[in-house]
Amino acid sequence: MSKILFTILFSCVLFVSRGQSSAFTTRDSLNANCDQVMQTFTEGKFGEGVQLFRRNSVMDTGTINNIGKTMEEQMAALLPFYKKNIGYELIEEKPIRNTLARRRYLLKYENYFLTFDFILYNNGTGWTVSNFNYRDEPKDLF
Repeated sequence: MSKILFTILFSCVLFVSRGQSSAFTTRDSLNANCDQVMQTFTEGKFGEGVQLFRRNSVMDTGTINNIGKTMEEQMAALLPFYKKNIGYELIEEKPIRNTLARRRYLLKYENYFLTFDFILYNNGTGWTVSNFNYRDEPKDLF
């Protein structure tokens, strides 16, 4: 039941956001921002965490706002089942040259986990978050 009810998949299509701030000049600086987002999720501040990468993303502002709202609602329902948050860890970083990178994180709870993927893109002048998704399916991990 939890697999069906709690499978969360947001694969957001790349949207150009005209109000976006400047990109990060290095992938390391954007990586640190992704880590900060995950730390905020660990603290249970899902809406705030989503907003942290909003200013560094090319995703549409409305889409990002909807993700934050949906995460807050879903996590409020899930936390009684997942129990206490025990942290996060970066489980994979897969770069493709100096153009794309995927950072996959595991957000760990006492009874279950969620995976988070940040897709990073370098247009030649800086790095941005071009895609973000989260889910509770382990099949992509193996």
